[in-house]
Amino acid sequence: MSFDYIIVGAGSAGCVLANRLTEDSDRTVLLIEAGGEPDPRLAHIPGAASWMQNSRADWAFSTTHQRELFDRRIAYPRGRVVGGSSILNYMVYIRGNSGDYDQ
Repeated sequence: MSFDYIIVGAGSAGCVLANRLTEDSDRTVLLIEAGGEPDPRLAHIPGAASWMQNSRADWAFSTTHQRELFDRRIAYPRGRVVGGSSILNYMVYIRGNSGDYDQ
């Protein structure tokens, strides 16, 4: 089997890109995700992101030791499910200042 495009990662960007590419019915797209579907009981609850960190939905990355933080390592949650890291961000978003965009 062959594809015109292969997208690795079914996070927010990967899913949107796959959808856009398939708007042309002549194109074939393979979307690959290492994880599966997120836990439906937790994925739609804003505060539940903490329960999904360090689970099968998270790659469980952390930074290297940070000298300025007393040699601590900081958790760096990255999603390993359909929806990607958006599943782990507590459903928080910040709107940019319209003045910044106007300039």
